[in-house]
Amino acid sequence: MGRTRSLPKISALSFLISQTFFGVSALAAGFQINELSPSLQGAATAGAAAANNDVSSMFTNPATLSTLKENQIYIGGSEIIPSISMSDASAIHTVNVPGIPPSNITAPVLGETSQGSISKSSFVPDAYFGWRFNDRFVGGIAIVAPFGLTTSYDDNSVLRFAADNSSVETITINPAISFAITDKWSAGAGFQAQYMQGTFSNFDGPYTGISQIDAFIAANNATYVKGSSWGYGFTLGTLFTPDQYTRLGVGYRSQISEKLSGDGRQFVSPGGVVPAPSKDFLFNASTSDHAGIKTPAVLTLSAARDIGDWTVKASAQLNFWNSFHQLSVYMPQAFATNSTITTRWKNVWLGALGADYRITPAWTLRAGVAYDQTPTQDAYRDPRIPDSDRIWLAAGASYKVNKHFSIDGAYTHLFMDNQSVNVTQASGTSANSTVPLEVNQVHANFKGHADIVALAARYSF
Repeated sequence: MGRTRSLPKISALSFLISQTFFGVSALAAGFQINELSPSLQGAATAGAAAANNDVSSMFTNPATLSTLKENQIYIGGSEIIPSISMSDASAIHTVNVPGIPPSNITAPVLGETSQGSISKSSFVPDAYFGWRFNDRFVGGIAIVAPFGLTTSYDDNSVLRFAADNSSVETITINPAISFAITDKWSAGAGFQAQYMQGTFSNFDGPYTGISQIDAFIAANNATYVKGSSWGYGFTLGTLFTPDQYTRLGVGYRSQISEKLSGDGRQFVSPGGVVPAPSKDFLFNASTSDHAGIKTPAVLTLSAARDIGDWTVKASAQLNFWNSFHQLSVYMPQAFATNSTITTRWKNVWLGALGADYRITPAWTLRAGVAYDQTPTQDAYRDPRIPDSDRIWLAAGASYKVNKHFSIDGAYTHLFMDNQSVNVTQASGTSANSTVPLEVNQVHANFKGHADIVALAARYSF
């Protein structure tokens, strides 16, 4: 991501997009979470928009509600276990001090140049409820977490002026309804209410790299910012069943605009904060903050074909990340009243192939593979999200305990491409100066993988 902050290097806020009810690692490309259903995860989400009799596909395509044979309750969750390490890191930190004449302090950042893990394990729950009203109408509600982020660097990391901690919590509530237009065509629509909140931090202020001097001028606390918001959108979908064995589905989730607001504290020197407003760069300050963020629209095309005891399926998912072009954060009570962070993400695809095999009336096995592109670009990639392309390998099973109750389990391994961050972040302007208040030149190498274990229970009645 292109630029840093100044006050609360709120480039953090730029990634303020969702994690579920708890903290979550961004383990689909960007900060998207595709771990929305253990039954869909078992085939790497292949066929998600053309699922049959599975209420957990409604968030991908609300028209699939029309395939429910009975009412359904589906409760599940995924434990995401990432292993993402950082190495060979370096950084140069510059503070531009307004004045006549202006001056600056520039120094290489000293500290830890590697870290074993920058992201912790997280649990992502999901819940779905579907009700068949009659032969044509089926309603449902989904409670999911379609985006997520949590990364954390040591306070002594050489990257600490660019990124310290980034965490987001979000819940999306999605009521929807489907209508069987004919025996072959169904349509669906839904409403999204997305709540998000997050806290982000990094170090700010003058730094010389000389411990005797920094003991008197360098901040001993990280700047942080908090924000929360409700945003609203919709889902649409259609399902075509040309015969009893084939399903073709298209699902669309709209872009959602969030107007985040909250409070933060800017630390640019030792000690505590002074009462707001504080327009003096030498003093720490409390401040309100607000920013506008757009989460991307998602278009999913799926096909599924039953062949005897097998179901083969595929999906192509287009993620419209170009809506995340930049983020401007306003901090009216602080010296740095505005920070604009350039991200310039691009639209990307996820492609998935999978299959189900019904061994017995009680047991179904499934597996799938997916390729997930990163929306980040080399010139703007940020250490808060050192994102890369990835490959999914997934396997799962369903066991039908009786005619009402069944259990789904899934395991996914993500192979992540090695990635580097080489970025110059510059941001922060004030009423007294339009020159960027802080500049960070950052380099680091990242590599990693992730394991995801999921379990869910389905009750049909």
